[in-house]
Amino acid sequence: MGMREALREAASVLWPVECAGCGALDLAVCPACAGLLLAGGERELLDGVPLVAAARYEGVVRALVGACKERGDRATARALGAGLALAIAAAPAGQLVRVPSSREGLRRRGFDPVELVLRGAGLRAAPLRRVASRAPPGAQKERSADERAIAALGSLELGRRHRARLAGAAAVLVDDVVTSGATAREGVRALRAAGCEPVAIVAVARTPRRLPTRPADARTSGVW
Repeated sequence: MGMREALREAASVLWPVECAGCGALDLAVCPACAGLLLAGGERELLDGVPLVAAARYEGVVRALVGACKERGDRATARALGAGLALAIAAAPAGQLVRVPSSREGLRRRGFDPVELVLRGAGLRAAPLRRVASRAPPGAQKERSADERAIAALGSLELGRRHRARLAGAAAVLVDDVVTSGATAREGVRALRAAGCEPVAIVAVARTPRRLPTRPADARTSGVW
C-alpha cells in the first residue's frame, strides 16, 4: 500500500466520509454519481430562450444539490461545478450573470449556493440582486407554480455597476435548479431591463417535468 492510500485509509477511520449522492464510503462524491452530471445534459426553450441544464433534478443529482445547498460541501460543489461548466460550454456564449440566493436563504446558510458552484467550476459571474417583494413571506419551493410567478415578478435587477459594464452585451443567466421557470423568467426580464441580451439560461439541474409555457409562446417550446 502506498503512502497516499495509507493516509486515506487512516483518515476514513478517523473522519468517515460517504458520497453525498449514493452513500458509498470513503469518497465525498463517487465517480458514478459525478458522472451523472457529465452525461450530456438537458436542453429546452423557455419562452424562446435556450435553457441548458447539466442533469435532471431527481435521485442522486437532487441529493448532491441538497448537500451543496444545505452544508456548503466543497467537494460536492466541485462535482456540480464540473457539470455546470459543461452546460455553459454547450450554451450560446455570453457574459455570465447569476441568480442570487434569497435573503432568507443567505441568512440561514451564510453562503450563496450558485456562487459556490461557480467557484467549484473556476468561474465567476456578475450577480443580479434582490429587490424588495410584495409577495407574502415564504420559500419559493413551498409555492405553487402560479404563486412562484407572482412572487418572482419584479424581484430581481442588475446593479448599477454591472449594468454599466454589461449594457448591450449578450448574457447567460446562471442558476442552480430550474423548477417552474418563474425565477429564470424574472432573471431574463431583469437582464433585458438592464439593456442586456439574454442568449441562454444555464442550470445545474431542472425538474423532470417539462417547464410550462404560456399559450402565446407554445410555438417556442421544444428542443433547440
